Amino acid sequence: MLGAVGYRQSHVLTIIAAENMLLLGWGLVSGMLSALVAIAPAVAARGGRLPVTAAGGLLLLAMLVVGALSTIIATRAATRAPLLEALRAE
Repeated sequence: MLGAVGYRQSHVLTIIAAENMLLLGWGLVSGMLSALVAIAPAVAARGGRLPVTAAGGLLLLAMLVVGALSTIIATRAATRAPLLEALRAE
């Protein structure tokens, strides 16, 4: 729809990628907070030490990278569709 009103493909890609990265970031933050709440009783029982490792940081980074790549791939595939066919499908 954005292409129909004059946005370039690069602008559409940027808008959608930014929105998805924002959603991905908030999802990761809310997931981390939920995990902290879930393990709070176990942490309190062990003296208050959080099990923070480099593997946890790498896992978060990997999720961010995979989310960004899948967003870009899906958006490029969607924006390369012919405009008239995409509008008819709507």
